[in-house]
Amino acid sequence: MKQYDVLTSGYVSMDRIIKVLSPLRVGFTSLVENADNAKIYYGGCSVNIAYELARLGMKAVPYIRVGEDWREIGFYDYLHKGGVCMGAIAEVPGETTSNCYLLEDAEKDHVTVFYPGAMHAKYAGPMEDHWFQESRLGVMTVGSYPDNLEFLERCEKNGLPLVFGMKSDFDAFPPEFLRRVLRYSRVIFANNAERETIERLYSMRSITELFEQGNADVIVITLGSRGSICYRKTPEGYDMAEMRIARCEHVIDTTGSGDAYLSGFLYGYLNGYEPVECCNLGSILSSFVVEKMGCSTNAPDLQQLLQRYREFQQRQR
Repeated sequence: MKQYDVLTSGYVSMDRIIKVLSPLRVGFTSLVENADNAKIYYGGCSVNIAYELARLGMKAVPYIRVGEDWREIGFYDYLHKGGVCMGAIAEVPGETTSNCYLLEDAEKDHVTVFYPGAMHAKYAGPMEDHWFQESRLGVMTVGSYPDNLEFLERCEKNGLPLVFGMKSDFDAFPPEFLRRVLRYSRVIFANNAERETIERLYSMRSITELFEQGNADVIVITLGSRGSICYRKTPEGYDMAEMRIARCEHVIDTTGSGDAYLSGFLYGYLNGYEPVECCNLGSILSSFVVEKMGCSTNAPDLQQLLQRYREFQQRQR
């Protein structure tokens, strides 16, 4: 029996959100509107997924690097209180934890400024096989190319099934490397624009050609407010199901909704749910996260998730 459920990879991000009324223009001063502009929201895809799964009682391990400041800024306590397994976290001497400034104007347009810090490619190095041997699934999100390559090769070496959250970042995923990731992955997540990128890049009529070309069993295409599509490999080819989103009362911040969807799906996947129900669990977990500011501020515990899941099922009848 494996010691851990999920091993995640990808950038860490200490997010600060700065809201201004006027568009950002060179030579003009924009007044900051939100008093909490210095507040840190802990994030990064690998962190969000590990934290949300840990909240559901899963043993989730982020394979990440942090700076010397991670205790001072509260990141250590955040992970510890969330129940995240921290054995694969390395501290980089003389460096700070990756951080991001997200500037938002009155039209909800964004400018994002990111400092990779401890997650910079220059700090990448060999990963320990132990974590890959003792995990049930690996999850690859966007990180530096050297980190992504090392993570994939360790998954391949140790036979660890991979779940891939697609990002159209060709520094992190050069085309030939991306092809390798897609063919190795057991489950693939992409939004509609990312699906089109894959199809165009590799001259596919449909992304479902990956069922024939690689290891994929499930491909999920998220469509924002229009729900999602789940393709599942079958002996005859594949089948397709369309799912609606799980509604919530107030949408405050959609920043972490994609990671939350993936987290909810993985909870279902690792607990034997059918792929369609895994997608519904993903949508439901996402409905919690968008109700508050921050990528995982409102991440539910298992009881809360399953209660909303039961209510969702009743409305579907």
